[in-house]
Amino acid sequence: MPELLGRHKPIVGMVHLAPLPGTPFDEALTNAQILDRARRDLDVLLEAGFDAVSISNESDRPYVTDIPRETIALFTFLVTRLTQDLPVPFGCGMLIDPRASLAVARAVGATFIRLSFGTMVGTFGPVVESPGEVLRYRRQIDAQDVKLFLNLSPHFATSLDTRPIAEIARTAYASSEPDAIQVHGAGAGGLPELDAVRQVKGAVPEVPVIVASGVTPATLPDVLAVGDGVIVGTTLKEDGKIWNPIDPARARAFMRRARELRGN
Repeated sequence: MPELLGRHKPIVGMVHLAPLPGTPFDEALTNAQILDRARRDLDVLLEAGFDAVSISNESDRPYVTDIPRETIALFTFLVTRLTQDLPVPFGCGMLIDPRASLAVARAVGATFIRLSFGTMVGTFGPVVESPGEVLRYRRQIDAQDVKLFLNLSPHFATSLDTRPIAEIARTAYASSEPDAIQVHGAGAGGLPELDAVRQVKGAVPEVPVIVASGVTPATLPDVLAVGDGVIVGTTLKEDGKIWNPIDPARARAFMRRARELRGN
C-alpha cells in the first residue's frame, strides 16, 4: 500500500470552525474571534504531532447542499489565513456541498476534500450527489490535484444503495477512482464496524481505507491493524464533546499511542 499524505498510516486531526455568520447557531463572533479559536485548535494539533489536519465548517449545522456565497467566501478567507506556512498536508470541507469544498480546496491549495456520492436520506433530508457531475466540476475548475476521500457510510443518514459495502466500494472505485475511501460510524464520534473496513479493503486493495470516526486511544490498536489511516475529531475535544475546544492532553495522548503502534 503506498503512503497516504506522505506517511504510513497517517493520523489526521480535525479543526472545526465556530459557527459562521448567518448559520443557525451563529454566536455573533467577529472574523478575528473565529480565526483565533481555530488557530488555537490547529496549534494544539501541530504541537501534538498530527500528520495532517482537515478544516471544516462542522458547526454550521444543520447542513445544506448549496452553501451561500458569503459563507464560502468567509470559509476561504479563514482557511487561507490558517494554512499559511502550515508544515503538514491539509484538507478542507464545507458540509455538505462537495462543489463548494472543491472550489475552496482549489483556491487555497488543499491536499484533499472529504465527500459522499449517491442518494441518502436522513437528518439533513434527501441528499443526492452525482459522481459524474462532481467529477466533471472538478475537471472544469482544474482541481485534479485535489485528492478525493470518499465516504461509503454517510453520517446521520441511510444510503438508498442497499448493496453490500464491498460491492459499493468496488463500483465506486471502478467509476470514480477516489484517492482514499472512508468508513465511519452512524454519526460523529461513532466507531464503524471494523469488519466493514476489512470488507472494503478486500474489495479494493489498491485504495487506502481510512477509519474516519469514533477512534480513541483504546480502539487505535485494532483500527490501525485494519485501516490505512485515521481521521479524528470528537475524542480530542474537552470531555469528548464535539463542540468543545481540543484538549491538549487528549491530543498528545492520541498521538503518543499512534507513534507507539507505528513504531516511531
